[in-house]
Amino acid sequence: MTSTEGKNEIWNSGTFDSMRRKLIPSFDLIYSTGVYAVVETVPRQARVLDLGAGTGLLGGAILERLPEAELVLVDHSDAMLAKARERFAGNPRVTVQVADMKDPLPRGPFDAVVSGLAIHHLTHAEKEDLFRRIHDVLTPDGVFVNVEQLAGPNARIEAMYDAQHEAHVQRSECPPDEWAAGRERMKLDICATTEMQLEWLRKVGFSQVDILAKDWRYGTYAAWKAA
Repeated sequence: MTSTEGKNEIWNSGTFDSMRRKLIPSFDLIYSTGVYAVVETVPRQARVLDLGAGTGLLGGAILERLPEAELVLVDHSDAMLAKARERFAGNPRVTVQVADMKDPLPRGPFDAVVSGLAIHHLTHAEKEDLFRRIHDVLTPDGVFVNVEQLAGPNARIEAMYDAQHEAHVQRSECPPDEWAAGRERMKLDICATTEMQLEWLRKVGFSQVDILAKDWRYGTYAAWKAA
């Protein structure tokens, strides 16, 4: 399934980049951790797939560290990818594809597959299926890195996650209308716990999995395919 600009958009592409740090606690920590895991795993001329790429924030940060890499951006939103095309204008190493994460993945192999705050929109069965397909398109010793919104292991801790998130947004002086819109978007989220996702990754064949950074609701985990 694909979408056209203006259809089923839950983010405003014009304010997406500027609002990330205001809405996401430890934004720099979780994104930089994901970039580091990729850079320390792949060759300089790596082939990298960014799923749910949006405006290209995560993929762009990787390309800054690996300028010889080839980057393939996939997102269901034309409006978001229009911003990505602007970001990477004139760079022949970047390819943009409008597609849903439930669609077949671009042809591999890839040295790294990454995603930033997108996979939690899938059902749990769809997450596990995506992890299997990611494993299939990775090179031996390739890495999957997911910067993600996570569910708490129980209601009490989930309430702590929410309170911490609210406190961050208040400290960041996020415009009230943006936070209200963020709360509406979160009603569509289907988050899974860290433990659930690491177990799914092991189940589909990843040889090493780890949570690399975490700040309550937000974290970065990685999974390596056997060499």
